Amino acid sequence: MNSEIEDVPDTQSAARRPNVCQWFWYAWGGRLPQHYREWVLRDITTRTWLLRHMVRALVQTLTALVIVLAVLLFVVHAALWIALAAIALGVIVSVYYSVSYAWESGDVRLTKYGYPGGYGSEVRRAAADERDQESAERYNAQWRQGTE
Repeated sequence: MNSEIEDVPDTQSAARRPNVCQWFWYAWGGRLPQHYREWVLRDITTRTWLLRHMVRALVQTLTALVIVLAVLLFVVHAALWIALAAIALGVIVSVYYSVSYAWESGDVRLTKYGYPGGYGSEVRRAAADERDQESAERYNAQWRQGTE
């Protein structure tokens, strides 16, 4: 990882979270103020990052599809079951494509805050390697005691 990125954040900015309106803006792809930089890094690299990404995708999809539902029901006068089926298929396709590009989306989101390209993937990979190493050490300590 780049040494210029690994500066120690002050604890106040690292713990600071956006409010609900800011989070919706962020979920729709908007950029938060720079003092949320560490929160965005944590959001993109935490262990539950993919779940968080899916929640953001669902928020985007459902808010857009409410408009589509209204148009289908009140302008086109479609049957309710057709409108709901269209919404369900829209949600499925939207989340599928969103998850397909989650890694790239997270990395691009971090570049908005000054992190180098691919930084989120690099941090997640390093954390996964560390967890794998700890798991292997626990396994070896428990099951491979006298085999060496």
